[in-house]
Amino acid sequence: MRLKKKKVELSILVPCYNEADNIEECIRRIPKMPWTTEIVVIDDGSNDGTAEVARKTKTKNVRVISYKPNHGKGYAIRTGINTAKGTFAIILDADMATQPEEIPIVVKPLFDGSADFANATRFIYPMEEGSMRPLHKPGNKAFAFLVSLIIKQHLTDSLCGFKAFKVKPFRGKLKENGWPDFELLIKAKRMSMKIVEVPINYRGRIAGVSKMKTFKHGYSMLKMLVRSLKRDF
Repeated sequence: MRLKKKKVELSILVPCYNEADNIEECIRRIPKMPWTTEIVVIDDGSNDGTAEVARKTKTKNVRVISYKPNHGKGYAIRTGINTAKGTFAIILDADMATQPEEIPIVVKPLFDGSADFANATRFIYPMEEGSMRPLHKPGNKAFAFLVSLIIKQHLTDSLCGFKAFKVKPFRGKLKENGWPDFELLIKAKRMSMKIVEVPINYRGRIAGVSKMKTFKHGYSMLKMLVRSLKRDF
């Protein structure tokens, strides 16, 4: 008699671009949890062997999706969502600035039924010194204010990549190829999903360099916010 495989309850989506120095540790640090999980590494056109390193990890239930060229984090998240087997998904950045060990804290509101969407916030607990550039703090708070006005719900952080949500409502609904944070939040609100914020600890990346360019990406994010607004309201 064949044993029936357990349904995946949580998909951990790890979008990455040139994170060969981080991806193995990132996967290793994902804790054991009381839910059936899968880890989906989405290699967004890396040229440093990120996908190969991920495939060689000894952790169970790791699936690697790799493609070229690089399309952007939003494209990678969309790819992960469309292939996720879990009822819920959480986005985990491979640089480990948001801690893999805190996944259970972020997804808890989903599993206890108190939320449909959990938005992690970096602005409640003290940040590790140097983890965020000085100009990024007011910039993040300004975007959080704008998104709060749009969705008519107070948020302290709209750009933290650590977000968890029900998978099915988002399948086939996302279009943004750049940072997907605004689109995820606005669409969640449009679909009447209950959004809660979860405080997390924020650290500096372990290895490699940040892909964030303050003024270039700040301007791009403002355009993304306008696009997301036009699509949904």
